[in-house]
Amino acid sequence: MNTRAKTRAWITCAGAAALLASLVAHPVAAADDPLADGLRAVVTGNVAAYDKEDLDAAMAFVHTKSPDYESTKAALTEQFADLDVTSELVNFQYVGHDDEFAVARVKLKTTGKPDSGFAGNTTDSMMIFHMEDGKWKLWTEKVLGVEILE
Repeated sequence: MNTRAKTRAWITCAGAAALLASLVAHPVAAADDPLADGLRAVVTGNVAAYDKEDLDAAMAFVHTKSPDYESTKAALTEQFADLDVTSELVNFQYVGHDDEFAVARVKLKTTGKPDSGFAGNTTDSMMIFHMEDGKWKLWTEKVLGVEILE
């Protein structure tokens, strides 16, 4: 193997190792613990307001400039009128942040009253948070999957 081929092979292996290392979940750094706790509090506060069917309180956890603000408000209004469900935080995993946004992977379990016709489910999503008036708020969410409960 010539020098050029050895160098190319070494760079390829080093790049693959770096990629694999970046995909491995890293524990939250101690400096990020307060941020992770704060983001978790946003989710738990939003869930508590949802369970009380308190539209104003639920929307207080959503950034007013979020691209999903109006559609979220409309969906919650409809859900509170039509459904009798409760949600619980199943899992919260802080992912990271930059100077503007923070990200967490969140699993929420939503169940309806017996014989309500609501299909209980667990959603797995990536939630993005953004600061507003010095407080972290929900910005948007990308649902990764939904598991229907039996």
